[in-house]
Amino acid sequence: MSEITIVATLTIKSDFQAPLMEQLKKLVDSSRAEEGCLQYDLHQDKENPLVYVFIERWASQPILDAHNQSEHFTSFAQFTKGKIESLNINLMSKVY
Repeated sequence: MSEITIVATLTIKSDFQAPLMEQLKKLVDSSRAEEGCLQYDLHQDKENPLVYVFIERWASQPILDAHNQSEHFTSFAQFTKGKIESLNINLMSKVY
């Protein structure tokens, strides 16, 4: 099975930065503990602190699918409703 890389860019609404940061940390910690998670890093834009970028690597598509159904991921998705300006998710495969 092929490794999957995700680059997800999340822009949050300014009123929700503090409460979302706690949830982001929980999501990262729980995701890193999942079997098949090879990398799960969260970055913050230096020019716009409301922009976060996830860089994720998963061992396979079925493992990523399981992550997307996990309690911590679905709870995070529910918590963020109405608190996000934009979300862009790119599924990538390594070419070199």
